[in-house]
Amino acid sequence: MCGISGLICSNAMCREENHLSLLHRMNDIQSHRGPDDSGVFSLGNVCLGSVRLSIIDLTEAGHMPMSDEEGRWWIAYNGEVYNFQELREELARCGHRFHSKTDTEIVLHAFAEWGDKCLERFVGMFAFAIYDRQKDVLTLARDRFGIKPLYYMRSNKHIFFSSEMKALTKIGDHLRLNKQRLIEWSLYRNTDILSSETLIEDIYSVLPGHIVTIKRGEIESWCYYSPPEQVDHIQFDHYSQESVDVVIDEIETTLLQSVQDRLISDVPVGALCSGGIDSSLITASAARYHKQLTAFHVSIAGYPELDERLYAEQVTSKLGVPLICHSLNGEIFRRELARSIYLSDAPLTHPNSVAFLLICQMARQNGVIVLLSGEGADELFGGYAWRYRRYRQMLRARRILSLLPNKIRKAIELVGYACNDLPTTSFHFEQLLPHTVSFIDRYARRDWYQRCTEAYTFVGTPWERASLGAMLGDLADFLTPLLRRLDRMSMGASVECRVPFLDHRLVKKVINLPLRYRIGKRVDKWMLKEIAARHLPENIVKRKKVGFPLPLHDYLAPIAQGDLFQKGFCHEIIGLHPRGIQEVIASWRTNIQAFFNLVSLELWGRLFIMQEPLEQVSELLVKIEAIQAH
Repeated sequence: MCGISGLICSNAMCREENHLSLLHRMNDIQSHRGPDDSGVFSLGNVCLGSVRLSIIDLTEAGHMPMSDEEGRWWIAYNGEVYNFQELREELARCGHRFHSKTDTEIVLHAFAEWGDKCLERFVGMFAFAIYDRQKDVLTLARDRFGIKPLYYMRSNKHIFFSSEMKALTKIGDHLRLNKQRLIEWSLYRNTDILSSETLIEDIYSVLPGHIVTIKRGEIESWCYYSPPEQVDHIQFDHYSQESVDVVIDEIETTLLQSVQDRLISDVPVGALCSGGIDSSLITASAARYHKQLTAFHVSIAGYPELDERLYAEQVTSKLGVPLICHSLNGEIFRRELARSIYLSDAPLTHPNSVAFLLICQMARQNGVIVLLSGEGADELFGGYAWRYRRYRQMLRARRILSLLPNKIRKAIELVGYACNDLPTTSFHFEQLLPHTVSFIDRYARRDWYQRCTEAYTFVGTPWERASLGAMLGDLADFLTPLLRRLDRMSMGASVECRVPFLDHRLVKKVINLPLRYRIGKRVDKWMLKEIAARHLPENIVKRKKVGFPLPLHDYLAPIAQGDLFQKGFCHEIIGLHPRGIQEVIASWRTNIQAFFNLVSLELWGRLFIMQEPLEQVSELLVKIEAIQAH
């Protein structure tokens, strides 16, 4: 696991030492991603850089950037390909020879042998840059679900790329806010999908499941993996006709294999265990194959109704796995908030990102470098009752409303809008507002979810199609900020997090399950709970989903002041009216999420657009809290 960087220069007047100096600087900015080794290499107009977190083959043989024997192919790589041993044997039969035991070398030789078709063979998470010196082509690639990040930017006759956006903002000139994407963020709290644009103009993301090639300054991008293309009518029919026990056994076997694959490591491995069903099942599965497993948990000190520590202790006690806990409180939350936003590269979507950073820091302090986590289970198995079951209710409500007289229907719509403080005095508000919401992201999400629903055209019931399509769509939408949280917070602590539920082989099977396996008549995540019942205590399996909430009201109360926004990003750069900012601050008790979003945006803007140092922004929070205390 590493951080990668690099550049392509089209300015003949540039000097090699200047390029190397830039890459050293980019490496330094991303050093938390790879504290074990650092390297840069110049290949004429192309330079590659890497910082390394050693996981497999801890020797100097894993140093990057890495090349093949002839020096034609060069790689800077971030990730893990878990089936690299199988690929190594296959490549050896093709005549390839190796000098390390790393998966990095296998990825490089696989690309040399099979081109970008090698991506279809990889089981894992990855982002890499491979340069073909003979053809002068640089290829950037990202794993199927975007677990590992990769960005690029044009600036002053150069194309730069890096694992984290902050490495680009520190070397780019004239940073400008992408206001279109900011508006989208204000609605969805997520701008990482369906467009390569980011919150900063001229900085782009390699999208999940995409390849970007750069040749003679020309940039091309195309998709090699898309979730809707994995929907298979034949496989769906097979699961529809097969016995329930056989289907459950097959999914369980695939999940256990995914967990076992992700235990491959030359350093200690642990698991995140919240006490919920997803992480507990991953912990139990890992404990079957790894006898030295350690579990980690963050408890919410002083809030018994939010604290899941007892459940995590019950799970690990039954498994015989040691559990190390860290207590989170308001003081720690505020102290680490700015750093968490800095690491995230974006305003935080989830306040509990701070807790993820703390738990990964604790794992690192205890010598555990690799962690397994449970992201992806809710999107795959139907864990969001408020989302997937609602489709049935919405379709029924829409059908009933269509039967009502127009005046009554409009009155009902008016009440719904008014209760949510939306502008209802504009002309034809009930017609304009829904389309305005979709217009904000250029109808991209509406198109995406429609495509995902249409992938299940062979499913007869409309609400089943809608629910299946929503789960499929969420693999590229709702899941994205969760994966950002996982990668940035873990790598911020120099720890690698692996995600067994997002093994593409498991995903392929689950998205082709009939809805009844995922959403039962009265039980969400029906199949996952059936599998979990074989490994976990009954009360853990039947627990109501909690979702890792924090006592945000108490955590944010000491900084609920206008001084936080004085001469800051929201006022000076975005141009938000002071009265509007003050109204959000004044209503923090009744709308804490809106206040948190504003705080998160303010701190991000200071860090990334105004380029204020992290220490300065962190100190601002301390000063605001001190003022409130007096």
